[in-house]
Amino acid sequence: MSPLTFVTVVFEAEVPLLELQARSMARYLDPASVEEMLILDNSVLGLSGPSRRRLLREYGALQDRVRIVRTRELIDPGATGGWRSQQAAKLAIARRIRTPHYVVLDAKNHFTRAASAAEFVDRTGRAFGRSHPYTTHPLRESLVRTLTYLGADAHQTERAVAAFPPTATPFVFDTDTVRAVMDDIERRSGRTFPEEFERRELLEFFLYAGWIDTRGPGLAALRNNRSLPAPAVWPKAASVDGVRAAIAEHRREDAAVFAVHRQVLAAADPATLARIAEAWTTFGLFPDAASAGTFIRRFRRRYLPAIVWTRGMERVRRAVGHRKRAPRLTSSVVRSETPAI
Repeated sequence: MSPLTFVTVVFEAEVPLLELQARSMARYLDPASVEEMLILDNSVLGLSGPSRRRLLREYGALQDRVRIVRTRELIDPGATGGWRSQQAAKLAIARRIRTPHYVVLDAKNHFTRAASAAEFVDRTGRAFGRSHPYTTHPLRESLVRTLTYLGADAHQTERAVAAFPPTATPFVFDTDTVRAVMDDIERRSGRTFPEEFERRELLEFFLYAGWIDTRGPGLAALRNNRSLPAPAVWPKAASVDGVRAAIAEHRREDAAVFAVHRQVLAAADPATLARIAEAWTTFGLFPDAASAGTFIRRFRRRYLPAIVWTRGMERVRRAVGHRKRAPRLTSSVVRSETPAI
């Protein structure tokens, strides 16, 4: 089976989680299944030297396969920003990937047992990933909007709302297909891919799967609709019971990947955080719960300052971008719009 490229987007507040992901990859991911590890650095000023060195240490024997790419190398930072720039970058990176498939992760994902490329792509070359209904899903409107943009008819839209690929990571992309999606969008719109992505308020996973379903070979040609389990502890379930439920799902599905959302670590009560520390220790990511607890405390100390910094700099960048894009008024226009006194 061909090796894979693994892609993770990170910004300031999630750097410690990326370190944990790197540690888990070094421990559990089959080196023969890894062509490259691409870190899409979406931080405002770029990862610092100390952060880069810590990350590389955590990747262990895989560190020579790590490449850090600034998202602004892939997309015009004036075209989109923040969360949306992360989405666009997950697709734009396909133009720099050499493997037939790549796996997109969030920084919150970490491996919990031995895993290989066979977890993500089957022997026929189809990606793992089971569809689910969007009938009452909060992203239903976004799905319908994306499909409408792609020219889906009523039957295609109805079928997609009934069952469509998820928007969660890990997500497996067919590299050539992503390139075809971007080329098609640029050709039809007359704009760069990031510009059109932002202008139409698209979502990366919906755009990719929707294009395959409406303009490509159909989802069944590229996806096997088999489960790719990756239980997560989400903010709405930030409780001891929520953590227990995610761990039970992890055990039941024999999942290779688990996730804890950053907001859970930032805001959960001590009992919940202790349960997470215990789980990480059981997964073999820390030698004991005390070490995991130290990691969580470090994350919490850095989290709020990182969020405040990032949001502040994003506001500045948007303001500068808006001024650069604003049309200049000629003197004649100024005179004609100035009221007589």
